[in-house]
This record gives sequence, structure tokens and C-alpha cells, in this order.
Amino acid sequence: VKLCIAAVALAACRSVPSPVDAFVSVSQRKLGGAPAHHRHICHVRHQSCSRWPSRHQARQLSRPPSDSAATTTSLSLSPIAAVSKAMSSLPAIPAIVRKIILLGAAIRVALSLNLKRIFYPNIVQDPAADAPLPPGRLGCPLFGNQIFVGSKTFGTGYFWHRMARALGNPRVWMVYFLGRPGAVISGGDNIKKLLNTEFDADGVQTGVQPSGILNEHSLLAETDRRRHADMRRLVGAAMTPAAVAAAVPNLRAAADRQVGRMLTSGHANAEEACTAYTLDVAWRQILGLSLADDEVPVFGARVEEWIAGFADLRVVFNVFAQRSGAFRAKEYLTRKIVEKVEQLERDGPDESTLSAMVYATDEGAEEEDSNSKEEPTSTSIGSSRNRKLTREQIVENSLLLILAGSETSASTLTNALLFLGLSPDKWRHLVEEQRAMMATHGDEMSRELLDRECPYLEGVIKETMRLKPLSSGAPRTLKSTVTIDGYQIPKGWGVNWNVLLTHEADPTTHREDGSHMDVKDGFQPERWLDEATRPTTDFIPMGAGPRYCLGSGLAYTEMKVFLATLARRMDFALADDALETSQDVEWKRMSIIPLPKDGVPIVVRPALVQRASDKAAVLA
Repeated sequence: VKLCIAAVALAACRSVPSPVDAFVSVSQRKLGGAPAHHRHICHVRHQSCSRWPSRHQARQLSRPPSDSAATTTSLSLSPIAAVSKAMSSLPAIPAIVRKIILLGAAIRVALSLNLKRIFYPNIVQDPAADAPLPPGRLGCPLFGNQIFVGSKTFGTGYFWHRMARALGNPRVWMVYFLGRPGAVISGGDNIKKLLNTEFDADGVQTGVQPSGILNEHSLLAETDRRRHADMRRLVGAAMTPAAVAAAVPNLRAAADRQVGRMLTSGHANAEEACTAYTLDVAWRQILGLSLADDEVPVFGARVEEWIAGFADLRVVFNVFAQRSGAFRAKEYLTRKIVEKVEQLERDGPDESTLSAMVYATDEGAEEEDSNSKEEPTSTSIGSSRNRKLTREQIVENSLLLILAGSETSASTLTNALLFLGLSPDKWRHLVEEQRAMMATHGDEMSRELLDRECPYLEGVIKETMRLKPLSSGAPRTLKSTVTIDGYQIPKGWGVNWNVLLTHEADPTTHREDGSHMDVKDGFQPERWLDEATRPTTDFIPMGAGPRYCLGSGLAYTEMKVFLATLARRMDFALADDALETSQDVEWKRMSIIPLPKDGVPIVVRPALVQRASDKAAVLA
């Protein structure tokens, strides 16, 4: 069959009078020669016209010369002779048909040789590296994989989960998105080794491009090692352990306000309650604003619109991005921050995180400058003697803290309440821990006590982040080719360091049936109390390397204060009893961290201990 196809194609390409000639020519090449009478057929080309030989002519031509009579019978029975005879009976091929055959043959050859290069450009192996490219399924030609695909049974991050399983859960695999190849990397050691090369000449660099939603003055977008280190120290001055500890009373006040609202109504939506709490922390503690009651929902709506811009395709691809609601929301938030900065500069510092950034100075910067051989640049932070954050850096990094302190913390707290509602025994354990702490320390709540006296509380938060983390961190781009787990990742490729896949494959917790990641069976805060079962290097919800989450201390404390306040003041249960038994959780398809679709409706009532103390107060 292949010989017949080749003959027809060759006839069209070379314009030979007959596919019989072409067939014999191809057969000679394939079989390494031909009998004399077939060579005789090839010579007929000199005598033939533009039409094929007639059936009689073909029969005469296919007959061997008289000096080969002894072999006539055997040759006439050969496949070559039989097909030649059959093809000779075909009608003449018009010129247009030949051209169509030629085009089809050319396309077929092109596809067979360069299919991946045509449909998936830019996938080029580095010839200097011996290792092969990682495996992968590249999705729709030219467009690539649908990396934003979520699932109602899994939530956001479903693409990474499903594709990794389809490929056999390798630690490195290929992904393709909008004409650009990249690699997905999992495993704590692999990720930390790669991210620790940030700012090295042959390492990785951030893939976050200034888009207006988050510009070049943000820690996430800064690409210069020295400027990033300076900015991180100055922003970090507002995130020291002492600063976080000093914020606990304000955090607790915000938690008390939210618990009071829930108890008044007797029911609540967990997502709405947790978001209201973290937004309260954002505008009171982080920014130090004084908002009127009617302006609080406006502030919350603008934060939500701005965060939604990170997934808005107009912003991602910079198509009419300035017209998006996210840009208008950022203008509102920027105006609020600038007004507060001006007030702080006029009236002096207060207890807010923003104030600490405004008045932070880089101690030791003068000594560092004297030892540095680099000349200060126009983009350096402040002067060499009194380095401070610029106005633009204060605004951008305040917004970054709102993103980390409101959206991600609220989502984690919402999921924690869902998991605790699905496992009432875990909730009771958390309540008992708080009662034991109150029996010893009374109503006191400090960062030191929460860290020292509440290991189960910490286990609840970390287990929640293990099960439903931010699926992947900010992308990176390779400055040089690297080899990881036996696969090369060429220079210029994007790298997705995947937290979800790292948690899924953690050998400390892994189960073949996947139950270790199930929200009902896998939620085991107790695992964090034992060194043998506690995840270690493969637990990376806050990232790694020089860009490790700067606000992690504040985020952990914020979540601990909220859950501790709930455990002390109220009892709760899921409004949908079926979730505890047979019904599966339905998830939102798109969110930064996976979130239940219904927001987790709950029924609340005052805690027994709280009710007893209230009664005692009344009797007194």
C-alpha cells in the first residue's frame, strides 16, 4: 500500500507518463534493483506520450523479453507485476489532480516531520544538554493547555491535578500555553533549589510582569537583587515578630466584632464572615484607615474587584486593561493609601502596618553602601545614608499585603470552618484546647501564648493549607537551561512551581488511593503533633527562596486569633447536614485558593463556657 501511495505521489511530482513507471521506479529503490523486463518498462518513457499506456500496451510491456522466458511464470506472479498490471488499467490523471496529489503529499510529509513544530512552536531542545525534554500533553494546537480549568468536584487547580495523574505523577512535566512552553515542577527540594537561584546570573527571574494591577514598585515584580533586598528589609520592618505581637489586640477586636454579628443572627455564611474579618484587619490594622459604616462595604467591594483583576483576561493579555473594573478599584485603593500616608507624614506614626512602612529606615544601609562596589542608581530606595521606601513602593506593597492578608487568609479560614464542620470531633478538640488555655491564663490571648499553648490550633491551620493551598506560586523564567529529575528545561522556558502537586506527592502523607488529600478522610490536624507524621520539606504553602511570603507571620497570627476567638465564644455546625455523610462538597471553578461554591452556611450559638460566664456575670 505504501508503495502504491509513493508511486502516485511520485507520478504527480515528476510528471511521469504513468504511475506504472513510477511504481517500478519506487519498487527498484525499495527492493534494491529490478528484473530486466521491469527495467524495460522504465525505458518505455522515451516512447510514451502524455497518456498512460493502453491495457494491451501495458500487458505487452509487463511481459518479459524472450531471453527471460524461463522466468516468466514466477515474475508474473510477483506482487510488483500484479500491482503494475492492475495500475495500468487506471485512466489518465489530469494535471489538476496531479497538483492536488502533490499538495496532499507535501502536507502529509510536512505533518509527519514537523507536526509539533507547526502546531506547538518554540518547543526547542537545548542541544548542549544531554537530557530529554520532560513529558507532557500539550492540549489544543497553538493555544495549548487550559491551565485555568477548575472543577466543581475539586475546585481551582484541577488541571494540574488531573494532568499530573494522567502522566504518572512525574516531578517534572511539560505544559504549553499560548505559544509558550514551560515546565511544571513539584517536590519541596526541587522547588527550593530552583527558587534559591533567584537573582543569580544563570538562575530564575520572576515571571510577574508589571500590568498596572501590580507594577514594578512591588516586591513581586522587582528583578534587581539589591533593590529587592532593600525593599524587603524596609517592608519587613512592619512585619517583625514584635510588630505582629503588638497587633494581636486589634486582631482580636476584629474577631470579636465578627463573632458578635454571627451570634446575633444565629447563622452565617462562613466565607462572608471570614472575608469581613480579614477586610476589617486590612483597613484597620494594615492601612490604619478610619472608615464610616457606609464606606466599609464600598472598601470591601473595591478590594474584591481589584483582586479579580489578576484573573481578568483583559489584564492578563493587556487588552483594554485600563477599562477594567480592577483598574478603577485600584485607583480608589491607591487614593485611600496616599491620603493615609500624607496624614502620617503630617501627624506622626500610629500602630498601623502602613505607618511602620512609612517610617522604616534601613539600618546598616550606610555600612552596606560603603562596602559595595556598585554605584547607586536612580532607582535605588532613598539615599545611601537614610534609605526609605518611596511613595510608590509604599502603595504597591500595602496592596500586596491586602492581597495576602485578606483574600488568602479568608479563603483558608473558610476552608478550615468547612473541614471542622465535616469533622465535629476535630472542632471539639480545638475547643478543649482553648478551654485548657483559659483555665490556666484566663482570658489572655497573645501571640506568644497562641504559639506555645495551642499546637492543635496550628495543626488545624496548616492541615487546611496542606489540603487546599494556593495551587501554584508566581511563575518564574529560566535564564539558563537546567536539568531536574533527568529532564532538561531549556533557557527561556517558564516554570510553574506547584504547591498542590508537592503536597499531593509528599511521601510523609501520601496514600495510593488519594485519601490523604480528601477533605473528609484526609483532614488530620493530629499529624502535626507528631514528628513522625508531620510534613517537612514538602510543605510549602508560603513559597520558598528570596521571595518567601514576607507577611507569613502576620497571616498565621491573624488566622490563629480568629479561630481561637470562635472556639472560645461559640459553637457551630454546618447548615447542610448531608455534607457530613453522603453529599460531596461542590467547589467554585475559579478562585485563587479553592473555595466551596455555597460559601459554607453555618448555624451558630453561644459556647457553653461563654453562656455560663454570662450567667455568672448577671447573677453577680
